[in-house]
Amino acid sequence: MKIGLDLRFLGDNIYSRFVSTLVENMIKNSPDNKFIIYANSNLNLLKTENSIVKKVDIKVGSLAEQVKFKKILKEDNNGLMIFFNHYKPIFYKKDYIILVGDLKDLYYSNFSSSFEKAKFLYLLSKNIKNAYKIICLDKITKNELIERFNVKETEINIIDGFFPKRPGYDYDYELEEVSASLATKYDLKNKYFVFSAGDSIEKNYEKLIKVFKRLKENKFEIDLVFLGTNIGKNINLRNMILESNLQENVHFLGSPKLSEKKIIYQESLGVIFPSLYEPFPFRLTEPLYFDVPILSSNLKKIESIFGDKIKYFSPISVNSIYTEVEKFSKRPVKNVDYSEIKEKYTVENTTNQILKIID
Repeated sequence: MKIGLDLRFLGDNIYSRFVSTLVENMIKNSPDNKFIIYANSNLNLLKTENSIVKKVDIKVGSLAEQVKFKKILKEDNNGLMIFFNHYKPIFYKKDYIILVGDLKDLYYSNFSSSFEKAKFLYLLSKNIKNAYKIICLDKITKNELIERFNVKETEINIIDGFFPKRPGYDYDYELEEVSASLATKYDLKNKYFVFSAGDSIEKNYEKLIKVFKRLKENKFEIDLVFLGTNIGKNINLRNMILESNLQENVHFLGSPKLSEKKIIYQESLGVIFPSLYEPFPFRLTEPLYFDVPILSSNLKKIESIFGDKIKYFSPISVNSIYTEVEKFSKRPVKNVDYSEIKEKYTVENTTNQILKIID
């Protein structure tokens, strides 16, 4: 069968790495199928004997998507299309599968206008309802699709996610040689927690500022390190830090090179993850591979994956977060072992599940 894969959305983010790794394995493990990959860049790594990459330069959500991309798909006459988000030509009539990674934009996205919100809801509703099959990563998303969009339960398949690994994660950098210079470079004088969950609204970083303000008021010398480029540009967050008098206790380190980042993680008390919504916790990929202690929201999906390997709090309660942070800092967790999780949630497992759905 000839299968089209829409990868026009790929960027420098964790979901893109998840999808590109998944697609690479799908192609490798399905030699009898022929794949056409639609992308806005060359993606040479995905060119194989049974796949071609077609550079289309069509932005997701654009008018050209509805006209030009639809024409391209019609000409290619694929037996099946797979879209990894809800963006597709709404009048494309052949069979297609949509992988719904999350529905966070239904709850947390700030649209620039009422028109943009209406367009989003229309495209999402139309493309989900007309899908041959829908794939999602958790039961909550499945139930939401059934209730909100009146999708038949038999049309929705749940697959396991996995934590996309980068080259260099396993390399053992010389901790003692680098850690002292990093503390000086980034002015890390106190013990600290790491936040690397991103800057979208559902990541709940505002409550962390309230928690760390209370820690400072109670004479705890514990800092908070933000990793990631975009979160340092968040003016609202910066203002909260100033208003809470935490400018000496909160550090924005951007995106350090991997050797530095790994040591920043490993020298920390742990990663703090107060997210309100996670169909699959991709953002815990780095602490997972670096074997860093995790203090997380008690979301069902996270609990089902990590079990008793990590500590939990209620993300809606500042008191709950504060209490667990205080306990965590007084009795630091050492020698965590996530090997069972790494062995269970693999790209091979996810690939096999998707290929079964396709067959």
